[in-house]
Amino acid sequence: MSIYAIGDIQGCYKEFRKLLKNIGFKKNEDTLWLTGDLVNRGPNSLDTIKFIMELDDSVVTVLGNHDFNLMAVYYEIKPWTKIKHTFHDILSHKDCDLIIEWYRKQKIIHYEKEIKTILVHAGLYPQWSLKTTLNIGKIINKKIKGNECKDLLNSLWTNTPSMWSEKLTDQEKIVFAINVFTRMRYLNKDLSLNLEIKDYNNKDNDNLTPWFMTNSEVLKETRCIIGHWSTLGYYQYKNLISIDTGCVWGNELTAIKILNDGSIHKTSIKC
Repeated sequence: MSIYAIGDIQGCYKEFRKLLKNIGFKKNEDTLWLTGDLVNRGPNSLDTIKFIMELDDSVVTVLGNHDFNLMAVYYEIKPWTKIKHTFHDILSHKDCDLIIEWYRKQKIIHYEKEIKTILVHAGLYPQWSLKTTLNIGKIINKKIKGNECKDLLNSLWTNTPSMWSEKLTDQEKIVFAINVFTRMRYLNKDLSLNLEIKDYNNKDNDNLTPWFMTNSEVLKETRCIIGHWSTLGYYQYKNLISIDTGCVWGNELTAIKILNDGSIHKTSIKC
């Protein structure tokens, strides 16, 4: 059995299927890890998500910001409903309810203890231990699956709180954590979230630090695979591997095979 991780697909169905063929992925034999943002901006969100759902237990996916966007629009939460999107094909489909139900069962973060590897869409907050990170993830998963899902989605249209503190309310901690797991790229000097700047060209700004270049507790001993940051592209930094290579922008879709000795093998296709 092999584990393959693939970066943000965003409705680029044809490219996704082509990449799976190129790497020789076998359902029921291999496991596919997806970094989230399965839908939106690309031309075929519906076929993408239906195919992924058909993979059953052969796929592990984490939720990205565009996946939250889909769920929020489904529940008619403003101002999410006013944002331009390309998942009308999902919302108008007869199986839309089943698709959202499937989405609500997916994780915000995945940890594979045997290979000490985390899969998450955007990142990990550097001041959190592995235990804290996973515990917060479990709380979020429970709320998304449960009756609080709509209320949770309704609270996410915000960049605050931007600073972690144990003094935050439980709700504020959850909002902060979801922004970390699905939106974070840069941190300010005080380790507060900077959710405005996206371009990796700002890495030389003295006031900003890519989150993975801070003194992250988790990254010291755990590998982390992320998507989300397309301007960063394929990038390795110590235990960090970034694999969103901007397929939806006409660049590449990337897969990595995690080998038994812990090394990786990269395969990309042009989009």
